[in-house]
Amino acid sequence: MSARSAFPPLLLLALFAGAGTVQAQEASMAAGSSTASRPAPEWWVDVNLASYHLGNTSDFLAPGQRFNQENYGAGVEVQWQPRHAVSAGYYRNSVDRDSYYALYHYTPLRFGRYVRVGGMAGLVTGYPGYNDGGLAPAGGLVAKIEGRRAGVNLIYLPKIAGVTPHTLGLQFKLRLGN
Repeated sequence: MSARSAFPPLLLLALFAGAGTVQAQEASMAAGSSTASRPAPEWWVDVNLASYHLGNTSDFLAPGQRFNQENYGAGVEVQWQPRHAVSAGYYRNSVDRDSYYALYHYTPLRFGRYVRVGGMAGLVTGYPGYNDGGLAPAGGLVAKIEGRRAGVNLIYLPKIAGVTPHTLGLQFKLRLGN
């Protein structure tokens, strides 16, 4: 089974893990436990938009090549507590390949009413110089700026020697439901 065909089940697994947490929380709330004060889970549609690569392109690409900085795609994000979320989706990556991802987000730092900052870790596909394009670990920092119905995720991915430079990413997001 190729990485491309194996990864969509991982996306479903990430979503079911989030849904399982939500169901456990709802069951606990129905039983009258102290978790009844927790907010309902938030579901977001994430729209991948762009990236910006820092550093010398020639350190990572062949002469004449450039990074694709228009990384369109879409995904879903489920936040079941203010600091915990999972996301999964698809985008066209910086080397013009299809990428699928599944990530856990932990954002413990809060700045005012609308900004949370933390890290994310998980799996990604589609980077030929990184595990031959198959499943590979992924991680970085994330700043979530969220209003009631819309927001953005600002993402920082650290340099991986010989694979990719420091990278900034941008996602627009829309909240589903209330």
